[in-house]
Amino acid sequence: MKLSKLTIGLLTATSIMLCGQLSASSLVKIGDSVKTTEQDLVTIALPEHKVEQQAVHYSQRISADSQLKLAPQAYNSSSDEYWFEVSGKELNRGIAVNVSQPGALIRLSGKRSTAIDSAMQSIDPAHLELSKDNNKLSSPFSQSVSQEQLATANIFPNSSAVKLNKTLGTGKFNLRVTQALDNNQRYIINVKEKNSAHKLQVALPKQSYLSGETLHFNAGIYRGEQVLADSSHQAFIKLPSGEKQPVNLTVKDGQYRVEVPQGLEAAPLGKLYELHLSSQATDNGTRIKRNGKVAFAVARQTAQLTGEAEVLNDQALVALEVASEGRYEVSALVSGTDSRGQLTRVMLSRSAYYLEPGSHKVALNFDTAILADAGVKAPYKVENLRLMDQSRMALLAQQ
Repeated sequence: MKLSKLTIGLLTATSIMLCGQLSASSLVKIGDSVKTTEQDLVTIALPEHKVEQQAVHYSQRISADSQLKLAPQAYNSSSDEYWFEVSGKELNRGIAVNVSQPGALIRLSGKRSTAIDSAMQSIDPAHLELSKDNNKLSSPFSQSVSQEQLATANIFPNSSAVKLNKTLGTGKFNLRVTQALDNNQRYIINVKEKNSAHKLQVALPKQSYLSGETLHFNAGIYRGEQVLADSSHQAFIKLPSGEKQPVNLTVKDGQYRVEVPQGLEAAPLGKLYELHLSSQATDNGTRIKRNGKVAFAVARQTAQLTGEAEVLNDQALVALEVASEGRYEVSALVSGTDSRGQLTRVMLSRSAYYLEPGSHKVALNFDTAILADAGVKAPYKVENLRLMDQSRMALLAQQ
């Protein structure tokens, strides 16, 4: 079956819980020189998978003008859509849909209540009615996609979609399903406004955090490059288990702040958390609604750096305090002194060890062949010193 551009252009929707509302701050540029914040050390069990115990050392040559970046990188997301959850009963009665861009795409997706729930009603686009100002509109949809078409595309099972006729313009509409639906069945309504000038911009300075650390971010609804002054946001954090955890938003120094969830012992290894935002603003009398989400990793402070590295001729000694048995990696960019007496960055070095709880001084080994080939000698310097918990796939510290 040949699928329309509408079918291919659909984007994923997800349910949302609303909590904690604040006025917006402007979005500011965030650099990449963000350091991790030390938290209290914790003792946790080894992961169930096999953990390598042999020490390993590796170095790679880099050029002096290398663009290699080890510092945490900022992440930005942009959204031109919003979504919300309703019941079958509400859809049969009619729901309010706000449209701020002509030709909006509306997708209706059945939501499974359990992983094995298969008795789910999809919605036939032929049974959709659209009204405005209590007047039923004739031919309101320029395109429609059925559940069968989306199932064939293997992208949105139990979903259907319609594209509004651009001549309808913007404003508040009422969408009603005329087919009989289960009162308690849940549906996700996703409204995507492609080519809209209004976008929700969210920026994180990094995507790796420690449990209990404060997460700083910037958010705002923008028209082009200009933030709308009355933007407001509601938020929650979605755990890897699917649980939604309410968060309290505060504002400090022009940035939003939330506390990263604690008590994450049961979190699956390598799984990500999500910060969800539901935002609103008004622009010249037009109401704008947007949803967005950004993913981030959360780790527990199983070890920490306890001082500056002691740099020798063929290695740097790094002091660690380890609370949880496991495999840990130290890494850094290495600079040497060239023939002009100037420090030149020449190498990235990594050393990994299996460590028991306690105080340790581990060696970050240099590859002397790389140093000789680069024409540098002592004194050496290490930068961007990092500590990784390899056994739990977590960044613990960065200097």
